[in-house]
Amino acid sequence: MRVLFIGGTGNISAACTAEALRKGFEVFHLNRGNRPERERPEVKVLKADIRDTNAVRATLEGLRFDSVVQFLAFRPEHVEADISLFGNITDQYVFISTCSAYQKPALSPVITEETPLENPFWEYSRLKIACERVLTHGAGTRSFPYTIVRPSHTYDDGWIPGCFGSATYGLAWRMLHGMEVVVPGDGQSLWTLTHASDFAIGLVGLLGNPATLGEAFHITSDEHLTWDAIHAILGEALGVHPQIVHIPSDYIARINPERGAGLLGDKAVSVLFDNSKIRRFVPEFMPHVSFREGIRRSLAWYDAHPELKKPDPTMNEEMDTILGYWKRGLALI
Repeated sequence: MRVLFIGGTGNISAACTAEALRKGFEVFHLNRGNRPERERPEVKVLKADIRDTNAVRATLEGLRFDSVVQFLAFRPEHVEADISLFGNITDQYVFISTCSAYQKPALSPVITEETPLENPFWEYSRLKIACERVLTHGAGTRSFPYTIVRPSHTYDDGWIPGCFGSATYGLAWRMLHGMEVVVPGDGQSLWTLTHASDFAIGLVGLLGNPATLGEAFHITSDEHLTWDAIHAILGEALGVHPQIVHIPSDYIARINPERGAGLLGDKAVSVLFDNSKIRRFVPEFMPHVSFREGIRRSLAWYDAHPELKKPDPTMNEEMDTILGYWKRGLALI
């Protein structure tokens, strides 16, 4: 089984690479070569910028793949370019979309792959929907072997998941320094955090299976936690009691529209993902990394990289600004 990952060294794709290698796949990465420290010696690296179609075509000349997994397409024109690039050299093109594409506000808290795609709040989600439609709406006029995969909030070692960013130590740093942290709403909306190693089992299990062509799957954990619980579990792992301040999401959106879009269109909306479809196609998909375990792995990773245990300036500015407005408003009551 020969698979090409577009990217391959990111939060999700690195775990998928590890799982594919574990299963004995021949793995290729196509990327710009900017993160050589994250490449594995077993992987064949093809160096090119996926946005430079001529360079990619030259790099791929003479190669063919059972599956191509696209982690880096965020706009419909990216997918259109991929159809031209990979249409004749792969038996399966896997587009990584997002669970935030599902209808907001949701008509039902239980999400299946049949839930409509509609997100009026967040442009990122609307662009991913547009990417999917390039594949699904063109299916009747061309032959292109696509599969759509929708991750939700997925994290790996070294990530500290939160409402204001997850890729840095920032939230942990604020808690350790006794600073207040903003939690949207009353903190009781349900959220799903998925460890990348669990996601990888689902995704890699879809590769090379012709029955998945023309199908869409979400791949998430079965564990549903409130945002208060998520912050409490992180605080427990750090040995501190988080100083949570609850602020309505629509208020946050007025102060910081970009951050508010990601809350109103995703993180502040309670959803329960039904994973029965991915289990039918990949019976070995059985998520087992709880957030309590996963966050301890992430903190252990930072303990091994102490130079990265530092504040996140963007997170601090956003939270401090929102807290400032909120407290001044309360003082007027």
